[in-house]
Amino acid sequence: MTPGELTSPSRLRVFAHTQINTPWWVQKLLGRAFAPTAAEYSQLQSGLFEGDPVMDAYVQARLAESPGKSDWREFHQAFNAPDPQTLEGSDALHHLLRQATALPAWVDTTLINEGVDFIHSTGRTATDVLRDMALMGGYLMVAFNKTLILTGELEKGAAPRLAGTAQWWLKVVSHQANLPGNPGLHATLRVRWVHALVRHQLKNNEQWDSQQWGLPINQVDMAATYLGFSAVMLLGLRKCGIVVTPRNSLAVMQLWKLIGWQMGVKEEWLVDTEQQALVRLRQFLFTHSPPDESTHRLAAALAGEPLSRTYPRLETIRQRFAYLKHLSSSWYLLGPGLFKKLGLHSPTGPLLALLYVPARAVVHLALRSTGPSAQLQIRWGRQAQETAVAELQQRNFSERNPAISPNAN
Repeated sequence: MTPGELTSPSRLRVFAHTQINTPWWVQKLLGRAFAPTAAEYSQLQSGLFEGDPVMDAYVQARLAESPGKSDWREFHQAFNAPDPQTLEGSDALHHLLRQATALPAWVDTTLINEGVDFIHSTGRTATDVLRDMALMGGYLMVAFNKTLILTGELEKGAAPRLAGTAQWWLKVVSHQANLPGNPGLHATLRVRWVHALVRHQLKNNEQWDSQQWGLPINQVDMAATYLGFSAVMLLGLRKCGIVVTPRNSLAVMQLWKLIGWQMGVKEEWLVDTEQQALVRLRQFLFTHSPPDESTHRLAAALAGEPLSRTYPRLETIRQRFAYLKHLSSSWYLLGPGLFKKLGLHSPTGPLLALLYVPARAVVHLALRSTGPSAQLQIRWGRQAQETAVAELQQRNFSERNPAISPNAN
């Protein structure tokens, strides 16, 4: 099949416009060019119209059985049962549970645990990178924004959206959390279920233009999101002064490969290495229109989120400092070109973010140099991440005794 034989949503560039030149040194680093092959382009075309077949089938089955008022009790009861497989539920539920709880053969639990430890060791740097680079940069991808706007998520405010995502992140970035019967997997399946409900809702919404945007929360967009939590985070950590070894990189990519699979991303979109991820991410950019008004609205809402946080002391000063720090961080991590496209302005430019880089690099390297200090770094880093999420939840927290979630190690 040649490019063009499949129907494409208008958000996808024509094949000829995807055949960009890749600098020789980038090709050497990645082992290939960014430009998709004909087969990869066809995969992009079909992926934009493909959702999550297993969860979508479950949602459709439940809606058909209870058309008046949807009954989701069996879905929620499954996570409270000692063995969900023994629950008296529908055939569609058991098919979903079998698919979601059977670990693929490629899962390496040792590597996954190393990935969890490494992310914990980076402390608040990881949460800042995810917020200021991955999430903020994601608003440049306009098709993502349409889903938020049409489901009313934009009106709910940036703080609740960010806090919800951060809570889920804490649950899945934890030892054993994503194994069958554990809270990380349960949290991911709930998110996956919500995604299926949104797909069903927007497919029947006359404001959703499938010829322009494809299917809501499709395979391409889900794959891009999972790579934002993995490969984009690793890039940002390096820019922030964190040393990422090849083993660290493989471990983080393995962790998020499993989470992505549990989120409903098909295996054909999953990758093992950062190099593969960067090629995928560059190709995903061919499926998005230039930034528009929705980009500016969402970016402005996220940028202003620190001004609504609750602090026990010096609240106004700390709100303002957090606001300026995150703006500077986004400028530095995304670069001036992408930052400008968000419609934002950083009064300090990248300077405030750059001030942290040398000290962060020294401290992180020094602590990870020996066994005992490395374990302390992992524990302190996790506590710092918990505290960061507590701030996002806009609740008071103790600086000496940071709020620790029940999923912390």
